[in-house]
Amino acid sequence: MKVNNIVILIGFLSILSSCYQGQTADLIIHNATIYTCDENFSIHDAMAIKDGKILQVGPEREIMNGYDCGEIIDLAKAPVYPGFHDGHCHFKGYALTLNEVDLNGSKSFEEVVKRVEDFESNNEFEWIKGRGWDHTLWEGEEFPTNDTFNLLFPDKPMAIRRVDGHAALVNQKALDIAGYTAETIIEGGYIEVVDGKCTGLLLDNAYDSLAIHIPQVEDDKMLKLIQDAEQDLFEVGLTSINDAGLESKDREDFIKWYSDGSLKIKDYAMLFPVKENLDFAKQEKDYHNNNLHIRSFKVIADGALGSRGACLIDPYADQEHHHGFLLRNLDEFKEIAEAAKAIGYQVNSHCIGDSANRTILEVYEEVIGTESDHRWKIEHAQVLAAEDFDYFENYNIIPSIQPTHCTSDMRWAEDRLGSERVRLAYAYNDLLEKAGRVVLGTDFPIERTSPLETFYAAVSRMDRKGKPEGGFQFENALSREAALRGMTIWPAYSNFENAQKGSLEAGKDADFVILTKDIMLIPYADILNTFIDKTYLDGELVYSSE
Repeated sequence: MKVNNIVILIGFLSILSSCYQGQTADLIIHNATIYTCDENFSIHDAMAIKDGKILQVGPEREIMNGYDCGEIIDLAKAPVYPGFHDGHCHFKGYALTLNEVDLNGSKSFEEVVKRVEDFESNNEFEWIKGRGWDHTLWEGEEFPTNDTFNLLFPDKPMAIRRVDGHAALVNQKALDIAGYTAETIIEGGYIEVVDGKCTGLLLDNAYDSLAIHIPQVEDDKMLKLIQDAEQDLFEVGLTSINDAGLESKDREDFIKWYSDGSLKIKDYAMLFPVKENLDFAKQEKDYHNNNLHIRSFKVIADGALGSRGACLIDPYADQEHHHGFLLRNLDEFKEIAEAAKAIGYQVNSHCIGDSANRTILEVYEEVIGTESDHRWKIEHAQVLAAEDFDYFENYNIIPSIQPTHCTSDMRWAEDRLGSERVRLAYAYNDLLEKAGRVVLGTDFPIERTSPLETFYAAVSRMDRKGKPEGGFQFENALSREAALRGMTIWPAYSNFENAQKGSLEAGKDADFVILTKDIMLIPYADILNTFIDKTYLDGELVYSSE
């Protein structure tokens, strides 16, 4: 009888052991604080991963006893989040800045000139290119002219873009190459002329039409810049991006680079609706290639508020009779929207001013109405008329917003909009209440790449110096849970990718970041003193601070 009992006990223990040791994992992290961003916003202790996918997230003992695993990492309670997702950025645009003069933070036009001169003394490019100047940081806040650069570089073309990318200063040589004169008119753009002479200031389509004359970076050099940019993004905890606008050549390059494994970061790319891209979309429909996903068009409705190119219903408060302008006519917007609907593509529309927002929201209403699950987006949704917030709720439209734009613009936003209209600008919590979700991004290289700065600006409404105390229009701050969802599961949802990523759940991609501090609990000021310890993409370590 005792022998039988022993046999039964051995058999039971064998079964129990097989239950707990029957699966293998490639990686287990435990003794952690894991924010899953699942439906219930669950927090767990441990996670098991195999073949780039999450096997299980759960209690410490259950995970540790449930799997055979060769690599087990004790995180000593460090916080873990889904890989951060930038919901609106310019991957190639950022990469190109690595090869240009950096003008960000220039405190005066004289500093801009010195940076350009220093850069040019160490480089021999065919054109002088740069980006990042912001005249609102200078005394007098006046737009610059090209007189100084005409003297310094009479025989070499130069184009330096404002921080928002919607304005540029070019020298006379560049104007001559483009064939621009004081009489040139560009639809959807502006060439500043004073006393019958071009000052070199170009807005929106006027710069875009000149930019076609700037030589492209060779493919091999461009790939190296893109790869350097990718590593920069891994270092700030990004595993996914929404790439806001590819020309047809960019699309071809990215398909090649993702096909041969040259790039890894998960890129949801929006195509500019030029003929070649429209033909591609009609043929390929919902395109997947390794970590490249294409199923949307990017439409630019207007310019930027800082350069007064945003299209407003009423005139600018600081420029009488000036409303900004739309960059396309209404029929073109409708034609693109109808084409997208027929293909099954998203439309993601850049809209800054209240007039641009209303125009595109009305097009969305007309074309998709309340039909099916299109997940069309308004990129920026920066200034809205009070009655237009309801469009987001009534037609399931998703706002894609950039919290650091609010904290960068707040110095002069009221000057542009006036005290009443500014209350309806950067209204992120109001948008969340109407739409049910918001997508957060940076718009880099306009802003810095850091998603931690996005999170900080979203929840505090303060700049990096902690100003203003109490936050700018704090009633529109997001909760920490909403901000984290806006950087993880909600952008994944907006891209039809929420079944694959965006939260740490069984079966999903093992994209996650480990931080030095818990941004869900620490004071606002400590968020900007938090660092990325490690970034994992599909279970692979792609960045470590060690």
